[in-house]
Amino acid sequence: MQNDCRNIYRAARNVAGLTQERAAEMLGISVRSLADYETGVRTPPNEVVNDMVMCYNSQLLAIQHLRASAEAARKILPEVRAMRLPEAALTLIDAIYDFADDRLDRELIDIARDGVISEDERPRFERVVEKIRTITAAAMAVSCATEK
Repeated sequence: MQNDCRNIYRAARNVAGLTQERAAEMLGISVRSLADYETGVRTPPNEVVNDMVMCYNSQLLAIQHLRASAEAARKILPEVRAMRLPEAALTLIDAIYDFADDRLDRELIDIARDGVISEDERPRFERVVEKIRTITAAAMAVSCATEK
């Protein structure tokens, strides 16, 4: 886990434009502790990460930390990469149009109508779900996008 998230805390602090000293002061922790979190020597407790998310104004950090620290989160939360707002918005719109162009809304209605996913429907359902995951990741990227 430590290697998975070794730079996400530093990256979020840097995007926020804070020095280690200022960030540590705002978080109420020592500079040494912050340095340990940023180099992967130690994993910050969830309470500290929550404070980082608030101080750094970084929803992306929350997603990255959850994915790095919990297997269940990796299965549920999509991987979200940092994007500027225009790129994130265009990625989301493109994913939505791709879903509609492929008429996957109709596929989902057809599959779900009887409340059962049959064996012959399973591949179609998996395709729909994969496209929904793409839309979800894109939507989360918009909510985490930077304006700069």
